[in-house]
Amino acid sequence: MKRPAALAATALALAAAVALPASAATPKLIGTVGPDFKITLTQGGKPVKSVKAGSYLLVVSDKSSIHNFVFEKAKGGTFEKEVTAVPFMGTKTLKVRLTAGTYEFYCRPHEKTMKGTFTVR
Repeated sequence: MKRPAALAATALALAAAVALPASAATPKLIGTVGPDFKITLTQGGKPVKSVKAGSYLLVVSDKSSIHNFVFEKAKGGTFEKEVTAVPFMGTKTLKVRLTAGTYEFYCRPHEKTMKGTFTVR
């Protein structure tokens, strides 16, 4: 008699897990650097101009051994993270908590030409 009740409880828990909204997942920011002299940050395939404050997965694809990807809060904070380093090539993922302010992403060796900014509101 206890088995059917346990099976029913398991089925109910699985149904609840499947029914969770997709918005419960941590949103992703996708960074790319290289293989040429280009650096980008996108969300949903579009360049990031502004995002809401909160937690994000930052996924960076480094396609060149002469570049790196640095992510920092330009104003109003001290957050700075070198996500990939020269000569690393590959993908790295980290969770970041963004607070209101202006952020920059850039390639340190080529910062004058390889950089971008966005705001967090």
